[in-house]
Amino acid sequence: MVLSAFAQGQTDRAKYELIRETINFLATDKAVSPDTSFRISCETLDYDCFSQQLSSNPVNGIERWYNAWRSMKATDEAGLVTLRNQIFADIFERPGKGYRKQLSGYGTYVARTESLVHPSAEETPMEQIVADTTPESGDTSEGSQVIYPEQLTNQNDNPEKEDPMIAYLALTIGIIALIAAALPLFKKKEPQIPVDFQAVQERLDELVVRMRRLEQKIGDSQIKDEAITSLTEIMESVEKRVVELEGRS
Repeated sequence: MVLSAFAQGQTDRAKYELIRETINFLATDKAVSPDTSFRISCETLDYDCFSQQLSSNPVNGIERWYNAWRSMKATDEAGLVTLRNQIFADIFERPGKGYRKQLSGYGTYVARTESLVHPSAEETPMEQIVADTTPESGDTSEGSQVIYPEQLTNQNDNPEKEDPMIAYLALTIGIIALIAAALPLFKKKEPQIPVDFQAVQERLDELVVRMRRLEQKIGDSQIKDEAITSLTEIMESVEKRVVELEGRS
């Protein structure tokens, strides 16, 4: 039902524009138009405005033809073709009217009427474009945008340019992982423990260096300062705990 109503609305608009284009073309014919610059300027489907602008008789006898064309029924593409053919017969095929095919705007007018009768994909009405691109899920989130593959590539090419806070989170996770890896060592009393603790210590030193580099890349905002302080305290606590456990072993 909705699609049928939409299609009818598009047909009605095409009919209106077909009549408009015809009258605008006839206005360029000096033989019947005292003002060759006349153009219908009404909004689409505003027939009251259309009739009012024709009341000044910009084209000799045009109201009679306008009423005849408007009264023709056009509910689909076939109806539009019938209307277009009748208009062509009225303005080109009547005796003495063939000269209009030589007017400078003839080619443009014929092409325009063809696009109205048989709209191509490139000329899809704006209303249909909006309807086709409306999200079906009803998502009304603001600020959404299309992300193209090249944008994703550019974003991932240089990890150093990512948000430092994300990097700090990764460091935190790394520290926690080190603690988890060291826990089994705390429970064992084998000779290999000192070697493993040394590996853990080396990893912690590496994380310290990375944290210092990140610290140099960011500003002095309060949130980032707090993050640095918190991570520093965590690392110092871990290092202290490692040293204590080394002493016990």
